[in-house]
Amino acid sequence: MKKVALTILVFLCTIGVFAQNASNEYTLVTYNIENLFDADGVAIYDDYRTTDNDGKPLYTKEDVLTKIKNAVRVLKQYNQGKGPDVVAMVELESDFTPWPDLSPDDFLKKYASTTLEQMLGDDFTEDIADLPSELLLLKGMVDSDMWNYEMSVGKSKVGKDGEPETVQKTVTYSRFPIHHGKTEIHHLVRARPILETWINVKGNELVIFNNHWKSGASSWQMEQVRHQNAKVLRARLDELLAENPNLDIVLAGDFNSDYNQSYRYDFEKTAVNDILGSIGDEQKVAKGNTDFVYNLWYDFPVNKRGSDTYQGKWGTLMQIMITSGMYDDEGIQYVDNSFDRGDFGFNTFSTSGEPKRWSSAFTGSGYSDHLPISMKFRLAEESIIYSGFSVNDDEEWKPIEVAYSIPENFISEKEFTSEDPRENPEFYGEYVLATATVTDDYDFVVEGITYDVYTPAFRLNQVLSDVAGTEQKVKFYGRFSQYRGNWQFIIESRDFITIQ
Repeated sequence: MKKVALTILVFLCTIGVFAQNASNEYTLVTYNIENLFDADGVAIYDDYRTTDNDGKPLYTKEDVLTKIKNAVRVLKQYNQGKGPDVVAMVELESDFTPWPDLSPDDFLKKYASTTLEQMLGDDFTEDIADLPSELLLLKGMVDSDMWNYEMSVGKSKVGKDGEPETVQKTVTYSRFPIHHGKTEIHHLVRARPILETWINVKGNELVIFNNHWKSGASSWQMEQVRHQNAKVLRARLDELLAENPNLDIVLAGDFNSDYNQSYRYDFEKTAVNDILGSIGDEQKVAKGNTDFVYNLWYDFPVNKRGSDTYQGKWGTLMQIMITSGMYDDEGIQYVDNSFDRGDFGFNTFSTSGEPKRWSSAFTGSGYSDHLPISMKFRLAEESIIYSGFSVNDDEEWKPIEVAYSIPENFISEKEFTSEDPRENPEFYGEYVLATATVTDDYDFVVEGITYDVYTPAFRLNQVLSDVAGTEQKVKFYGRFSQYRGNWQFIIESRDFITIQ
């Protein structure tokens, strides 16, 4: 991480000059929204169908509305509620049903006299059901007085059966004009296409590559698939930089790799570091080396790097990288040390800081299993140079365990069991303090109701092997949740369980 941010060679003599510089900064956010599906009920994933196997409501139009409202709430944390200037959005549904061929402008004009809430409420029709999720999200943003975005869509190839080859796609929203004639979609093996979007920032070209590579960060088998993903992106970078080494390029999205993949895993070759050329040596990139891109996670404290969690550890699957053109005194510049992650309190759990992931239970709740990450950029200023460059600090890194603390606010057992909690949406996602007996299968029985138990950071049998299948009771703090139609408690730490 840098010790010095930047040096200003020309003193700011007036408040007016300072204000002018501040207004010259813009925000780019990349956000995995965690499966924003539309409202037509046609879904490859069972969790996003309108009803479950028992005919009970599952992912309904009310869930779609909640999910979009929650996404908008996150995005409005930037630019005093106007939203990011550019958003590289990841994981929107590839539409599996035909939809009207509407441009964003035509769509907004058609529904200008109504709101998204009405569209997904009393005014819901088959035409609205057919609208793709990226347009519904756009409507939600416009209704909330965010920027009037243009957008580019990374559509999947259509297979022989007439359906998209990938379940999800990427979408880039920009409040600056998009050069749609230059937009390109680069198709990958077993991953969502890379979306290349050219944006005109007040006469300056900014190229955004929106990515969603093959999942399975710790899997060598999946890493080899990501090799191909990285080769496609690297080849396109080389092509563009051969034409213009100073081109301003940002690589963003969900790379399903950690920023230090080659250090974290014992792979013979990694996609993000060895093939794409993502590094922590900022000076090498800043001085014009086009063989590498600088990964902005190195601008963040090494012991705080993480935007997602898996099995009790933080990961950095969401990444932003920049090319050397972002450091010169032409076009667009990176605002030094501006990289950040979007923990806004309401979108994370108070016990851990983990993202509050989405759930379709009742009318929906939560946000995403990823936190958004962001950077700032500005129009180039000759008066500013970069110093105190970040360096590769992988030797200082160690796996970052999620630190869990006892919840300060929770539902008492008396309140929780006063009625069937499975029928009360107010309990969903909240912490409960209760007592239970433990079955042979390590389920918990509370007041005669059996619940599954999920422990992300420890093994339940290591704590409760002596009491499983007995009448001995345990006291626990658990977050009330549901997984694939089964009600459960999420118990985050072994400290959350006390044997009575």
